[in-house]
Amino acid sequence: MSKKDRSLATGARPFLIATCTAAALLIIAGCSTTQVIKANSTPAEQATEFDPAASIDIGIMPLEPGIPTDDRKLEASLIVPDVRLAESRFIAYHLKDTLEKTGNWGAVRVTPGDAEFVHLTITGEILESDGEELRAKIKATDATGRVWLRRSYKDAASKFSYQLPQEDAFQDFYNDIANDLLEARRQMSKGDIAEVREVAALRYASSLAPDAFSSYYSVVNDRVIVHQLPAANDPMMKRIERIKDRDYLFVDTLDDFYGQFYRKMQAPYTEWRFYTYDEAIKLDRVKGESTKRLLGSAALIAGGLYAGQKSGTYVGQAGAVSSVIGGVGLLKSGLARRKEAEIHAESLKELSSSLGAEITPIILEVEGRNVELSGSADSQYTEWRRILREIYAEETGLPAQ
Repeated sequence: MSKKDRSLATGARPFLIATCTAAALLIIAGCSTTQVIKANSTPAEQATEFDPAASIDIGIMPLEPGIPTDDRKLEASLIVPDVRLAESRFIAYHLKDTLEKTGNWGAVRVTPGDAEFVHLTITGEILESDGEELRAKIKATDATGRVWLRRSYKDAASKFSYQLPQEDAFQDFYNDIANDLLEARRQMSKGDIAEVREVAALRYASSLAPDAFSSYYSVVNDRVIVHQLPAANDPMMKRIERIKDRDYLFVDTLDDFYGQFYRKMQAPYTEWRFYTYDEAIKLDRVKGESTKRLLGSAALIAGGLYAGQKSGTYVGQAGAVSSVIGGVGLLKSGLARRKEAEIHAESLKELSSSLGAEITPIILEVEGRNVELSGSADSQYTEWRRILREIYAEETGLPAQ
């Protein structure tokens, strides 16, 4: 090889190294794995027999929506508050529906606040919810303060779940909770369950007439310690049972409302989740392509500049210029894809906002009182409990609390 040829080869080497490096980066970045997501596969265990003595009534409160209070975090999360609030009720009611269908429990209701008469209360918080994934913290605590379960549950949907919908796209999420609750109950003796029922009755009586019943038990480290039980023929407890029946009617009315809300929301919410699933997949893909293009362009530009500095020949410098030009073109392409990702993000927001516009607060009239289930149902239920205490005081002659 002549001196001139060696000079050309030496000048072009940095350019070739940079170009090969960039190509390798693009090839590596382009490699991907295929994730196989199964359709719903974990059934909720059904009851084979039902023992009324072991019956447990459940109250499910709407989940905490998990909406960031910081505006920047809210913007980055793509959460639309109206939709997330609606989801907190939808998830609670669908869990109620799942538990009811198993036949393993007594009355299962969605309640706007903590209802003392239930044996087991379920609360939770949404951590992630879009068409692709549902994740939430769930806690179940009985009347004695015993925690049955406290953990995070999650489920991922597949496109198959939306194309051939036979059940909710995240039904495994609800089935897992139902099965864990059933397993927790199996760990309890009949005496434990009887205690839960007795304590629930005591706590309800104490909520109506604390002066008369607060000395019957105490709370130590969030656990209820029973000191004595009312007599079986206690007339005050009989009055409380009648008051409780009125409370059941009110709460059942609220539960019916949640059912109407759930059914009205089901079709647009399922459609919204399907579209957000599509958008979330596109968003992930576009972000990935944008990142690969930006990395590739950076490698090409850096390699081209390095080659231009090291090469003293026309061929080497021309190659370096071509590398830089190619890198700039790839950079522009990457930025364009990033812009497309932002468009998809806006599309997610628009889809959420459109659903939020469809779900409006509904006012329910109960015994001449208007109850607005849009965040004020809890306060309305508190007001209703105050009225019940007044009714009890009138019937017994005890001072109203």
